[in-house]
Amino acid sequence: MPWTASHPNSFSRKSTSICHGGYSNRSSALESSQDIRRRQHCHDWWGDEGERTRRRAGGVRQADCWLQAQYGLLADQVVSARLVLPSGDVVTVSKNSNPDLFWAIKGAGHNFGLVTEWEYRIYDVKNEKWFYEIFVFSGDKLEALYELTSKMLKTQPPEVTHWTYIVKVAEIDPDHPIIWYAIIYDGPVSETREYTLPIHDIDAIMVNAGQTTMPGLASFSLQDLDGPGCKKSLTSLRYPISLKSYNTAAVRKVYDEIDATIREIPELAGSFFLLEGYSTQGVEAVDARSTAFPHRDDKILVTSYLQYKPIATIDLLTQAHGEKLQSYLLEGSDDPAHLRTYVNYAHGDESPQEVCGWEEWRLEKLKKLKEEWDPENRMRYYVPFV
Repeated sequence: MPWTASHPNSFSRKSTSICHGGYSNRSSALESSQDIRRRQHCHDWWGDEGERTRRRAGGVRQADCWLQAQYGLLADQVVSARLVLPSGDVVTVSKNSNPDLFWAIKGAGHNFGLVTEWEYRIYDVKNEKWFYEIFVFSGDKLEALYELTSKMLKTQPPEVTHWTYIVKVAEIDPDHPIIWYAIIYDGPVSETREYTLPIHDIDAIMVNAGQTTMPGLASFSLQDLDGPGCKKSLTSLRYPISLKSYNTAAVRKVYDEIDATIREIPELAGSFFLLEGYSTQGVEAVDARSTAFPHRDDKILVTSYLQYKPIATIDLLTQAHGEKLQSYLLEGSDDPAHLRTYVNYAHGDESPQEVCGWEEWRLEKLKKLKEEWDPENRMRYYVPFV
Protein backbone atom coordinates (compact mmCIF):
# COMPACT_ATOMS: atom_id res chain seq x y z
CA MET A 1 0.00 0.00 0.00
CA PRO A 2 1.60 3.34 -1.01
CA TRP A 3 2.14 6.19 1.39
CA THR A 4 -0.99 8.37 1.28
CA ALA A 5 -2.36 11.80 2.14
CA SER A 6 -5.77 13.46 2.01
CA HIS A 7 -7.76 16.64 1.50
CA PRO A 8 -11.03 17.66 3.18
CA ASN A 9 -14.27 16.34 1.73
CA SER A 10 -17.20 18.46 0.58
CA PHE A 11 -20.95 17.97 0.58
CA SER A 12 -23.78 18.51 -1.88
CA ARG A 13 -27.31 17.35 -2.79
CA LYS A 14 -28.46 15.36 -5.82
CA SER A 15 -30.11 17.83 -8.18
CA THR A 16 -29.05 18.66 -11.72
CA SER A 17 -30.32 21.29 -14.13
CA ILE A 18 -29.49 22.72 -17.55
CA CYS A 19 -28.01 26.19 -17.61
CA HIS A 20 -27.56 28.62 -20.50
CA GLY A 21 -24.24 27.85 -22.17
CA GLY A 22 -24.17 24.22 -21.01
CA TYR A 23 -24.86 22.02 -18.01
CA SER A 24 -25.02 23.19 -14.45
CA ASN A 25 -25.24 21.39 -11.15
CA ARG A 26 -27.31 22.60 -8.20
CA SER A 27 -26.29 21.32 -4.81
CA SER A 28 -26.56 21.71 -1.04
CA ALA A 29 -25.12 20.13 2.08
CA LEU A 30 -26.46 16.57 2.01
CA GLU A 31 -24.19 14.44 -0.18
CA SER A 32 -20.46 13.86 0.01
CA SER A 33 -18.29 15.16 -2.80
CA GLN A 34 -16.94 11.68 -3.51
CA ASP A 35 -20.51 10.47 -4.07
CA ILE A 36 -21.10 13.42 -6.40
CA ARG A 37 -18.03 12.60 -8.45
CA ARG A 38 -18.95 8.94 -8.76
CA ARG A 39 -22.45 9.94 -9.87
CA GLN A 40 -21.09 12.52 -12.29
CA HIS A 41 -18.71 9.98 -13.77
CA CYS A 42 -21.60 7.59 -14.46
CA HIS A 43 -23.32 10.38 -16.42
CA ASP A 44 -20.14 11.39 -18.27
CA TRP A 45 -19.90 14.92 -16.92
CA TRP A 46 -17.76 16.61 -14.37
CA GLY A 47 -17.77 19.64 -12.16
CA ASP A 48 -14.59 21.60 -12.68
CA GLU A 49 -12.96 20.58 -9.44
CA GLY A 50 -12.86 16.80 -9.84
CA GLU A 51 -11.04 15.36 -6.83
CA ARG A 52 -10.01 18.80 -5.61
CA THR A 53 -13.43 20.16 -4.82
CA ARG A 54 -13.37 22.36 -1.73
CA ARG A 55 -16.36 23.14 0.39
CA ARG A 56 -16.45 24.44 3.91
CA ALA A 57 -19.03 26.22 5.99
CA GLY A 58 -18.74 29.84 5.04
CA GLY A 59 -18.87 29.91 1.28
CA VAL A 60 -17.12 29.09 -1.93
CA ARG A 61 -13.35 29.34 -1.95
CA GLN A 62 -11.10 29.25 -4.94
CA ALA A 63 -9.93 25.59 -4.96
CA ASP A 64 -7.10 24.73 -7.33
CA CYS A 65 -7.59 21.51 -9.25
CA TRP A 66 -6.69 19.03 -11.98
CA LEU A 67 -8.91 20.79 -14.53
CA GLN A 68 -8.20 24.40 -13.70
CA ALA A 69 -6.04 25.03 -16.77
CA GLN A 70 -8.86 23.86 -19.02
CA TYR A 71 -11.81 25.55 -17.29
CA GLY A 72 -10.60 27.79 -14.45
CA LEU A 73 -11.08 27.52 -10.70
CA LEU A 74 -14.17 26.18 -8.98
CA ALA A 75 -14.93 29.75 -7.99
CA ASP A 76 -15.02 30.64 -11.70
CA GLN A 77 -17.72 28.04 -12.33
CA VAL A 78 -20.22 29.36 -9.79
CA VAL A 79 -23.43 30.62 -11.41
CA SER A 80 -25.33 31.43 -8.23
CA ALA A 81 -25.45 30.59 -4.53
CA ARG A 82 -28.01 30.66 -1.74
CA LEU A 83 -26.32 32.26 1.23
CA VAL A 84 -27.36 32.38 4.89
CA LEU A 85 -25.99 35.62 6.29
CA PRO A 86 -24.76 36.10 9.87
CA SER A 87 -28.01 38.02 10.53
CA GLY A 88 -30.01 34.90 9.67
CA ASP A 89 -31.35 36.39 6.45
CA VAL A 90 -31.13 34.29 3.28
CA VAL A 91 -30.08 35.84 -0.02
CA THR A 92 -29.30 34.66 -3.52
CA VAL A 93 -26.04 35.89 -5.01
CA SER A 94 -25.21 35.87 -8.70
CA LYS A 95 -24.08 38.16 -11.49
CA ASN A 96 -27.49 39.83 -11.38
CA SER A 97 -28.41 39.46 -7.70
CA ASN A 98 -26.19 41.06 -5.06
CA PRO A 99 -23.27 41.06 -7.52
CA ASP A 100 -20.71 42.55 -5.09
CA LEU A 101 -21.40 39.82 -2.54
CA PHE A 102 -21.21 37.29 -5.38
CA TRP A 103 -17.76 38.69 -6.18
CA ALA A 104 -16.72 38.31 -2.55
CA ILE A 105 -17.76 34.70 -2.02
CA LYS A 106 -15.62 33.64 -4.98
CA GLY A 107 -12.44 33.53 -2.96
CA ALA A 108 -13.40 34.88 0.49
CA GLY A 109 -16.86 33.44 1.09
CA HIS A 110 -16.07 31.99 4.51
CA ASN A 111 -16.06 35.58 5.81
CA PHE A 112 -19.62 36.32 4.74
CA GLY A 113 -22.03 33.46 5.37
CA LEU A 114 -23.01 29.83 4.91
CA VAL A 115 -23.75 28.47 1.44
CA THR A 116 -26.75 26.11 1.58
CA GLU A 117 -27.21 25.73 -2.17
CA TRP A 118 -25.16 26.70 -5.17
CA GLU A 119 -25.25 26.29 -8.91
CA TYR A 120 -22.09 25.80 -10.93
CA ARG A 121 -21.05 24.96 -14.47
CA ILE A 122 -20.02 21.42 -15.38
CA TYR A 123 -18.37 19.92 -18.46
CA ASP A 124 -18.42 16.75 -20.50
CA VAL A 125 -15.71 14.22 -19.75
CA LYS A 126 -12.95 14.45 -22.37
CA ASN A 127 -11.16 11.23 -21.47
CA GLU A 128 -12.53 8.24 -19.59
CA LYS A 129 -9.10 7.57 -18.10
CA TRP A 130 -6.28 9.81 -16.95
CA PHE A 131 -2.72 8.56 -17.44
CA TYR A 132 0.01 8.98 -14.85
CA GLU A 133 3.66 8.20 -14.27
CA ILE A 134 5.19 8.11 -10.81
CA PHE A 135 8.94 8.51 -10.36
CA VAL A 136 10.70 7.96 -7.04
CA PHE A 137 14.04 9.77 -6.78
CA SER A 138 16.71 9.93 -4.13
CA GLY A 139 17.66 13.34 -2.78
CA ASP A 140 20.84 13.62 -4.83
CA LYS A 141 18.70 13.93 -7.99
CA LEU A 142 16.92 17.05 -6.74
CA GLU A 143 18.94 19.60 -8.74
CA ALA A 144 18.62 17.75 -12.04
CA LEU A 145 14.91 17.15 -11.43
CA TYR A 146 13.97 20.71 -10.55
CA GLU A 147 16.09 22.34 -13.22
CA LEU A 148 14.18 20.16 -15.68
CA THR A 149 10.83 20.88 -13.98
CA SER A 150 11.45 24.62 -14.26
CA LYS A 151 11.97 24.24 -18.01
CA MET A 152 8.87 22.08 -18.40
CA LEU A 153 6.78 24.56 -16.43
CA LYS A 154 7.29 27.21 -19.12
CA THR A 155 5.48 25.15 -21.78
CA GLN A 156 3.30 22.92 -19.58
CA PRO A 157 0.15 21.87 -21.48
CA PRO A 158 -3.26 22.55 -19.91
CA GLU A 159 -3.83 18.82 -19.45
CA VAL A 160 -0.75 18.29 -17.25
CA THR A 161 -0.13 18.48 -13.51
CA HIS A 162 3.23 17.98 -11.79
CA TRP A 163 2.71 16.60 -8.28
CA THR A 164 5.55 16.10 -5.79
CA TYR A 165 6.07 14.94 -2.21
CA ILE A 166 9.25 15.12 -0.18
CA VAL A 167 8.61 12.42 2.40
CA LYS A 168 10.41 9.86 4.51
CA VAL A 169 9.61 6.30 3.40
CA ALA A 170 11.92 4.00 5.31
CA GLU A 171 11.02 0.99 3.15
CA ILE A 172 12.54 2.78 0.15
CA ASP A 173 15.33 4.76 1.80
CA PRO A 174 15.90 4.18 5.54
CA ASP A 175 18.27 7.13 5.84
CA HIS A 176 16.88 10.05 3.84
CA PRO A 177 13.61 11.44 2.45
CA ILE A 178 12.60 10.46 -1.08
CA ILE A 179 11.17 12.66 -3.83
CA TRP A 180 7.85 11.17 -4.98
CA TYR A 181 7.26 12.87 -8.34
CA ALA A 182 4.21 12.31 -10.53
CA ILE A 183 2.98 13.52 -13.90
CA ILE A 184 -0.82 13.44 -14.23
CA TYR A 185 -2.20 13.82 -17.74
CA ASP A 186 -5.76 14.23 -19.01
CA GLY A 187 -4.96 12.78 -22.40
CA PRO A 188 -3.88 9.71 -24.38
CA VAL A 189 -1.02 7.51 -23.24
CA SER A 190 1.11 8.38 -26.28
CA GLU A 191 1.09 12.11 -25.45
CA THR A 192 1.91 11.45 -21.81
CA ARG A 193 4.82 9.18 -22.69
CA GLU A 194 6.24 11.82 -24.99
CA TYR A 195 5.87 14.53 -22.34
CA THR A 196 7.62 12.49 -19.63
CA LEU A 197 10.54 11.30 -21.79
CA PRO A 198 13.01 13.88 -20.42
CA ILE A 199 12.28 12.78 -16.86
CA HIS A 200 13.34 9.23 -17.73
CA ASP A 201 16.84 10.57 -18.37
CA ILE A 202 17.19 11.14 -14.61
CA ASP A 203 18.02 7.92 -12.79
CA ALA A 204 15.03 6.96 -10.62
CA ILE A 205 14.77 4.43 -7.81
CA MET A 206 11.53 3.21 -9.32
CA VAL A 207 8.96 4.18 -11.95
CA ASN A 208 5.31 3.23 -12.08
CA ALA A 209 2.73 4.09 -14.75
CA GLY A 210 -0.98 3.49 -15.12
CA GLN A 211 -4.42 4.89 -15.80
CA THR A 212 -7.32 5.83 -13.58
CA THR A 213 -10.67 7.59 -13.73
CA MET A 214 -11.02 11.02 -12.23
CA PRO A 215 -12.50 9.63 -9.00
CA GLY A 216 -9.38 7.46 -8.78
CA LEU A 217 -7.04 10.45 -8.90
CA ALA A 218 -7.53 11.08 -5.19
CA SER A 219 -6.24 7.64 -4.30
CA PHE A 220 -3.52 7.66 -6.94
CA SER A 221 -2.18 11.05 -5.89
CA LEU A 222 -2.21 9.95 -2.25
CA GLN A 223 -5.05 12.35 -1.40
CA ASP A 224 -7.77 9.89 -0.39
CA LEU A 225 -9.67 9.95 2.89
CA ASP A 226 -7.60 7.14 4.41
CA GLY A 227 -4.28 8.94 4.03
CA PRO A 228 -2.19 10.63 6.74
CA GLY A 229 -3.50 14.10 5.83
CA CYS A 230 -6.87 13.10 7.29
CA LYS A 231 -5.67 11.07 10.25
CA LYS A 232 -7.43 12.02 13.44
CA SER A 233 -5.93 12.79 16.83
CA LEU A 234 -2.79 14.33 15.32
CA THR A 235 -1.31 17.78 15.60
CA SER A 236 -1.19 18.96 11.97
CA LEU A 237 0.45 22.22 10.93
CA ARG A 238 0.73 23.76 7.46
CA TYR A 239 2.98 26.59 6.27
CA PRO A 240 1.97 27.34 2.67
CA ILE A 241 3.41 29.56 -0.02
CA SER A 242 2.36 30.23 -3.60
CA LEU A 243 5.09 30.63 -6.21
CA LYS A 244 5.50 31.65 -9.83
CA SER A 245 8.55 29.46 -10.39
CA TYR A 246 10.87 27.01 -8.67
CA ASN A 247 14.14 28.12 -7.15
CA THR A 248 16.18 24.92 -7.15
CA ALA A 249 18.60 26.15 -4.49
CA ALA A 250 15.65 26.94 -2.20
CA VAL A 251 14.10 23.51 -2.78
CA ARG A 252 17.47 21.99 -1.87
CA LYS A 253 17.44 23.93 1.42
CA VAL A 254 13.94 22.59 2.11
CA TYR A 255 15.01 19.01 1.44
CA ASP A 256 18.11 19.25 3.61
CA GLU A 257 16.17 20.89 6.44
CA ILE A 258 13.55 18.13 6.36
CA ASP A 259 16.28 15.48 6.34
CA ALA A 260 18.08 17.00 9.33
CA THR A 261 14.91 17.73 11.32
CA ILE A 262 13.55 14.20 11.04
CA ARG A 263 16.82 12.97 12.51
CA GLU A 264 16.56 15.44 15.39
CA ILE A 265 12.80 15.07 15.93
CA PRO A 266 11.85 11.53 14.84
CA GLU A 267 8.23 12.18 15.88
CA LEU A 268 7.92 14.23 12.66
CA ALA A 269 8.81 11.29 10.41
CA GLY A 270 5.16 10.98 9.34
CA SER A 271 5.13 14.54 7.96
CA PHE A 272 5.40 15.39 4.27
CA PHE A 273 6.08 18.35 2.00
CA LEU A 274 3.79 18.93 -0.97
CA LEU A 275 4.57 20.80 -4.20
CA GLU A 276 1.61 21.12 -6.59
CA GLY A 277 2.48 22.24 -10.11
CA TYR A 278 -0.82 22.80 -11.87
CA SER A 279 -1.19 24.26 -15.32
CA THR A 280 -2.85 27.66 -15.07
CA GLN A 281 -4.03 28.73 -18.53
CA GLY A 282 -7.72 28.65 -17.61
CA VAL A 283 -7.10 30.42 -14.31
CA GLU A 284 -5.14 33.26 -15.88
CA ALA A 285 -7.70 33.65 -18.68
CA VAL A 286 -10.21 35.03 -16.15
CA ASP A 287 -10.01 38.75 -15.34
CA ALA A 288 -8.09 39.06 -12.08
CA ARG A 289 -10.50 41.76 -10.88
CA SER A 290 -13.62 39.66 -11.48
CA THR A 291 -13.41 37.60 -8.25
CA ALA A 292 -12.01 37.99 -4.75
CA PHE A 293 -9.40 35.33 -5.47
CA PRO A 294 -6.06 37.19 -5.62
CA HIS A 295 -3.37 34.80 -6.91
CA ARG A 296 -4.21 33.98 -10.52
CA ASP A 297 -0.69 34.22 -11.87
CA ASP A 298 0.89 31.84 -9.35
CA LYS A 299 1.97 28.53 -10.88
CA ILE A 300 2.85 26.42 -7.86
CA LEU A 301 1.20 25.65 -4.52
CA VAL A 302 3.51 24.49 -1.76
CA THR A 303 2.87 23.49 1.82
CA SER A 304 4.35 21.42 4.59
CA TYR A 305 2.13 18.94 6.42
CA LEU A 306 3.81 18.67 9.81
CA GLN A 307 2.01 15.90 11.63
CA TYR A 308 2.67 14.16 14.92
CA LYS A 309 0.94 12.76 17.95
CA PRO A 310 0.31 15.65 20.35
CA ILE A 311 3.53 16.24 22.29
CA ALA A 312 3.76 19.68 23.84
CA THR A 313 7.53 19.53 24.13
CA ILE A 314 8.02 19.60 20.35
CA ASP A 315 5.30 22.12 19.43
CA LEU A 316 7.61 25.15 19.31
CA LEU A 317 10.34 23.18 17.53
CA THR A 318 7.84 22.05 14.91
CA GLN A 319 6.52 25.56 14.37
CA ALA A 320 10.05 26.86 13.90
CA HIS A 321 10.71 24.07 11.40
CA GLY A 322 7.61 24.91 9.37
CA GLU A 323 8.41 28.62 9.35
CA LYS A 324 11.96 27.90 8.23
CA LEU A 325 10.80 25.76 5.29
CA GLN A 326 8.42 28.50 4.21
CA SER A 327 11.11 31.17 4.59
CA TYR A 328 13.57 29.33 2.34
CA LEU A 329 11.08 29.37 -0.51
CA LEU A 330 9.99 32.96 0.14
CA GLU A 331 13.60 34.20 0.15
CA GLY A 332 14.21 32.42 -3.15
CA SER A 333 10.97 33.59 -4.76
CA ASP A 334 10.23 36.34 -7.28
CA ASP A 335 8.97 38.64 -4.49
CA PRO A 336 10.59 37.91 -1.10
CA ALA A 337 8.87 40.90 0.54
CA HIS A 338 5.33 39.61 -0.05
CA LEU A 339 4.26 36.16 1.09
CA ARG A 340 1.29 34.77 -0.86
CA THR A 341 -0.64 31.92 0.73
CA TYR A 342 -3.46 29.67 -0.45
CA VAL A 343 -6.37 30.16 1.95
CA ASN A 344 -7.32 26.46 2.03
CA TYR A 345 -3.82 25.62 3.30
CA ALA A 346 -3.45 28.58 5.65
CA HIS A 347 -1.70 28.09 8.99
CA GLY A 348 -3.97 30.65 10.65
CA ASP A 349 -1.62 33.49 11.55
CA GLU A 350 -1.26 34.98 8.06
CA SER A 351 -1.91 38.67 7.49
CA PRO A 352 -4.98 39.70 5.46
CA GLN A 353 -2.68 40.72 2.60
CA GLU A 354 -0.93 37.34 2.50
CA VAL A 355 -4.25 35.55 2.03
CA CYS A 356 -6.47 38.12 0.29
CA GLY A 357 -3.84 39.74 -1.92
CA TRP A 358 -1.44 42.66 -1.71
CA GLU A 359 -3.48 44.98 -3.96
CA GLU A 360 -4.93 47.69 -1.71
CA TRP A 361 -8.14 47.96 -3.70
CA ARG A 362 -8.99 44.27 -3.25
CA LEU A 363 -8.75 44.26 0.53
CA GLU A 364 -10.54 47.61 0.81
CA LYS A 365 -13.43 46.26 -1.25
CA LEU A 366 -13.65 43.17 0.94
CA LYS A 367 -13.64 45.29 4.11
CA LYS A 368 -16.45 47.53 2.82
CA LEU A 369 -18.53 44.48 1.92
CA LYS A 370 -17.81 43.02 5.35
CA GLU A 371 -19.14 46.17 6.99
CA GLU A 372 -22.28 45.93 4.87
CA TRP A 373 -23.06 42.21 5.19
CA ASP A 374 -21.45 41.20 8.52
CA PRO A 375 -20.98 44.38 10.59
CA GLU A 376 -20.57 42.40 13.83
CA ASN A 377 -17.89 40.20 12.27
CA ARG A 378 -19.55 36.95 13.26
CA MET A 379 -17.98 35.02 10.38
CA ARG A 380 -14.40 35.10 11.63
CA TYR A 381 -13.58 31.51 12.60
CA TYR A 382 -11.30 30.60 9.67
CA VAL A 383 -8.59 33.00 8.43
CA PRO A 384 -10.57 36.24 8.86
CA PHE A 385 -9.37 39.41 7.15
CA VAL A 386 -10.80 41.71 9.86
